[in-house]
Amino acid sequence: MNPEIQIDYSKYKVMILGAGLGTRLSSVANGLPKVMMPIADKLPLLEHTIRLLRNQGFNQFIINLHYSPEKITSYFGDGIRLGVNISYSDETNLLLNTAGAIKKAAPSLSDTFLLAYGDIVHFTDFRPILKFHQDRNSILTVILNKSDNLQNVDIAEIHTKNNQIIKWHFRPHHINELNSKLFANSGLYVISKRVLDFIPPNTSKSLDSEIIPALLGSGNKLYGFLSPGDTLDIGSPERYEFAKQWYSKQPQMF
Repeated sequence: MNPEIQIDYSKYKVMILGAGLGTRLSSVANGLPKVMMPIADKLPLLEHTIRLLRNQGFNQFIINLHYSPEKITSYFGDGIRLGVNISYSDETNLLLNTAGAIKKAAPSLSDTFLLAYGDIVHFTDFRPILKFHQDRNSILTVILNKSDNLQNVDIAEIHTKNNQIIKWHFRPHHINELNSKLFANSGLYVISKRVLDFIPPNTSKSLDSEIIPALLGSGNKLYGFLSPGDTLDIGSPERYEFAKQWYSKQPQMF
């Protein structure tokens, strides 16, 4: 990339999936939505994610809501306190799953947008991934990495020459080892709005187990970006405690 070319990252919307119930975390959540669980002292995981992307130049956020939505909206408001703009997609009456959520938020999304699961801890830089996505005219780019928790993640099989995804193994699968072609889905994506044509409105649909296979089956080109960084989920009390310890050892950015 020519360093003299200034890219306006603020035109790209970021959708963060914040509607998860967090059932397995109920014993330690104290009624908080998963994304509001503190990853450090007085720092909710969702705030870490927003600050991380804000520091990369992204400042337009959409968060979908379901469980205890007021605990998210009262904390973040319109985002002005963090120097960003935050809007919300209300799913309190009907939880729409990952694909259904982005379909409902369609009017607010940019032609190319970022999508992140809200219950994962990461320090991913989306700027080179966005360029990778655009250079390949990808309809959907999945950030991939190595994982030690394979039964809880979907697996992409890629072409080693250009990282095009040639097969998608969604859970449950029987893959127990990764190799030069198999990588784990991190729960982070860059997506073209063309994907929304494959998602019916007002319907609960999974991006990973339903829409990605449908895209591949229709001959669309999807790519995987191989990220060297770790991505940790907080889906259980044990993984939450591990993620907090891991986070405390990372260089602090804020």
